[in-house]
Amino acid sequence: MIDHNKRTAAALKYAARGWHVFPLLPGSKRPACPNHSAARCDRSDPFCRHGHQGWEQRATNSELRISRAWNRHPFGIGIACGPSGLLVIDTDRPKPGADAPSVWRHRAAVTGEDVLAELAHARELPDTHTVSTPSGGFHRYYRAPRNAQLASTAGRLGWLIDTRGQGGYVVAPPTQLVDGRRYTTTAALPLAPLPDWLTAALSRRAGGSSASPPHVAGRTVPAGYASAAVRAEVDAVRAARAGQRNHALFCASVALGQLVAGGLLDEAPIRYQLHLACADHIAAGAFTTAEAMATITSGLHRGGLTPRTGPRNRSAA
Repeated sequence: MIDHNKRTAAALKYAARGWHVFPLLPGSKRPACPNHSAARCDRSDPFCRHGHQGWEQRATNSELRISRAWNRHPFGIGIACGPSGLLVIDTDRPKPGADAPSVWRHRAAVTGEDVLAELAHARELPDTHTVSTPSGGFHRYYRAPRNAQLASTAGRLGWLIDTRGQGGYVVAPPTQLVDGRRYTTTAALPLAPLPDWLTAALSRRAGGSSASPPHVAGRTVPAGYASAAVRAEVDAVRAARAGQRNHALFCASVALGQLVAGGLLDEAPIRYQLHLACADHIAAGAFTTAEAMATITSGLHRGGLTPRTGPRNRSAA
């Protein structure tokens, strides 16, 4: 078991690098705060006096706040990538029984590291701060470019490769999961800037279009609206109680599926966000991973039948 002094020291070390950290529930990848969704926010939480504040808004590099939090509870450590100026490349290993894409089926065993190496080929992939994950993968931390707002993606770069950027976070060492597996720093190096070829690949929206803000009916949709909608729906899934978990996941999938169909969101990262949001429900036995993915697929399909490009017209409901 990791004592609180090591956790506090680690969180302070990250803050000294300018990274914004927030507490994770002990033994979990799930944020410890807030303990309510945006839909259920009654402004009684001091952080929410002027509007709901999620984990990303609460992430901090304040030494005082960090010491207070980690000295009192055995929290894990989350790093908010957007406020920290990070873009993290997450390579993984295939899940048991996973069906590899046809291009990889000739290989006996393939990992995200193999796929990333193939993508890089003769291009630059500089050494940088690197963490090994409990699943056998790696997190490569890069300095995000200032002139590009890179959101989190799932599979955009290639099979078994995800990224964490704006609106995403990574679990940081020495966080330990409930089964004893830990996140471990394998290369404590200075941050390298994200290579230009990766920036270009991640700046393209699905279908090859630009990552510039979408235009609808002659106007530009506010850039923060879609991300706020994602946060609200993800919070609702995480906060769902026993007996309502599958319904909450379906409703969130429908709502975000409408925005995907409206061109405001990419489907792959939304699938990932929804899957991550219900991880604790899966662990609790509310449903299996396969059942969760089926619910997400069904909800996204239902939402796709009624595309949406802005807030719901609640007066017409």
